[in-house]
Amino acid sequence: MEQQGKDTPDLARLKTNIYYQITIHSFSMSHSHNISSRLNARNESHVEKEDVVSHPDDTPADPGFPEGGYLAWSTVVGSWSLVFATFGVANTFGVFQSHYILQKYPERDSSDIAWIGSLQLFLQFMMGGVSGPLFDKGYFYPVVIGGAAIHILSFFMISLCNEFWQTFLAQGVLAGIGMGLVFVPALGVISQYFKRKRGLASGIVVTGSSAGGVVFPIMLNKLIVKVNFERGVQYTGVLIAGALVIGVSLIRPFGGVRGHKQGGPKPNAKSFFREPGYVLACIGVFFVAWGIFFPIVFLQYFAELTGASENLTFYMVAILNGASVVGRTLPNLVADKFGALNLITIMCLLSSAMCFAFFGASRSTAGLVVVAILYGAASGAFVSLLAPSIFSMAKSQAEIGTRMGITMLFLGIAALTGNPLGAAILDSNGYGASIAWSGSMVATGAALFGFAAWFTAKSKGQWKV
Repeated sequence: MEQQGKDTPDLARLKTNIYYQITIHSFSMSHSHNISSRLNARNESHVEKEDVVSHPDDTPADPGFPEGGYLAWSTVVGSWSLVFATFGVANTFGVFQSHYILQKYPERDSSDIAWIGSLQLFLQFMMGGVSGPLFDKGYFYPVVIGGAAIHILSFFMISLCNEFWQTFLAQGVLAGIGMGLVFVPALGVISQYFKRKRGLASGIVVTGSSAGGVVFPIMLNKLIVKVNFERGVQYTGVLIAGALVIGVSLIRPFGGVRGHKQGGPKPNAKSFFREPGYVLACIGVFFVAWGIFFPIVFLQYFAELTGASENLTFYMVAILNGASVVGRTLPNLVADKFGALNLITIMCLLSSAMCFAFFGASRSTAGLVVVAILYGAASGAFVSLLAPSIFSMAKSQAEIGTRMGITMLFLGIAALTGNPLGAAILDSNGYGASIAWSGSMVATGAALFGFAAWFTAKSKGQWKV
């Protein structure tokens, strides 16, 4: 079927990729609550030499972190499965957008349809403001199971929708809420098992979004051709349900969630905004997220400018996703030694540089492939390092969910508005102006991260933050 209105089929195929890869850097974004950093200072009892007295009111000693074992690694696998079924699924929206534009809702403008995916991502991040504090209070299972049920229901409702408003509610609102409730607790629970190995555990979990970003789009595309759209969505829903059930079954919070429900101090969110380092980091998250996703979602368009073949154009996104796996694992291992906040500053600067490199890459297909690989690795690190960077500023484990939830609010607003703004600049001022805007925003965010690291290091009296 031919698209109605001013969009050509080629442009429709291009816009298929809008919002297609946001969440794979995001962040999973985001990305990611899974590697809470060095937050738990161990409480030690003080005993006097001459008169040993027990103090029943003293804070009990921290039992420590297992740093491994069956329960720890099964929780990592379970969290990976939940990330696979949430952020990984969000990467499938490009397939939906193409079908809606060309088949199901050809009378609607493509930008109208794109807002479904934008709202889904916005709610996915924003729900962290709800699920994060609830996780801190010890409600891991109620929140995750409730979110999983909503997420599964949304996909079966999508298969039944016949009107645009129905699809908007089922996929934009319902799926966004469900995925948002699952994602943050799934990442936060990892912090209970690992301290020294948080980087490794984090990197493993976040690759679930990359794997989902490859598996789900390919699966749904093939099912639409071999069966039909409705059945394809239902089969996809079955895989989502299976992944969610496996994830919930494998995860075991260590000794209960170590929030104030178990005796820790109740987090005071207002006090966070009196910390210059934290405020600057949140603003930095906004600016980086505002610009870092634009080259990703318009990658196919950049490939078409170089005259790349249709097959290479299709797989360009997969190439970038594969590189992002490296960016989400190796930097985390280094961060354990040099500090996540320090390293995210460096990786965001590299992302900005690679963004500007798209200027030259647009002249050749080979150059574009190289830049896509480098950009995928650098921008992938932003997602995986975000959570430990924020958590390095926390004073106790009880603050984990609340701090990340607030950060997700900044990230959600940026995800909602960044790409539409970049697209408007592209339409009105051309390719070069849009790339310059994107790279400048990421560089601004990197500078803010640098100042945040300086303030945090100064307050802690150590450079490793």
